[in-house]
Amino acid sequence: MDPERADAYAEAKQAARDAVAERLLDLTDARLAEEGPAGLSMRRLANAAGCSTMVFYTAFGTKGGLLDALAAREAARWADEALTLADPDPVAWLDATGRALLALGASRPHHRELVLGPGAIETLADAVRAAVRRAWPDPAPGGDEVAAAVWSAWRGALVVSDPGEAALVHGGVVRLWSAAVADAQRRGGVVG
Repeated sequence: MDPERADAYAEAKQAARDAVAERLLDLTDARLAEEGPAGLSMRRLANAAGCSTMVFYTAFGTKGGLLDALAAREAARWADEALTLADPDPVAWLDATGRALLALGASRPHHRELVLGPGAIETLADAVRAAVRRAWPDPAPGGDEVAAAVWSAWRGALVVSDPGEAALVHGGVVRLWSAAVADAQRRGGVVG
């Protein structure tokens, strides 16, 4: 086989593997939402997909690999939520983003646990810190510390399963952020 055809064949084969993995992740995502962690046995997932467990093992290596892939995908979804909400007012942005993340956590509690696990949490943390820094641009002093504080508070709110308690934490974050933004604006540091 000539090298060009071999490359095309390898690309097509990888695209097919990626499509199968995406379909298996969709199924796993739906099962987790419907049944919680109990619905995630490899045998039950394979039966629902109409395939053997070997398809899952080939695509993800282990059940842990499957859960890691699902956690990474869910964290990317949450990160997109934090990064795509745009408002020229940094306080309104922070409030809207926090509410969106808390709503995701409340509507997808089993997924929230995945996102707050090791690895996936860093994707979300990086996104939130980057978004906070956008609202707190250089040369405003303390931008990294403010971003870390906002993320830490939100992480605390996301861990709380009681929506009322999470809303209280979020309200406190918004008040602290509002005061920090007002102080930085007085000093000419924050755009908004």
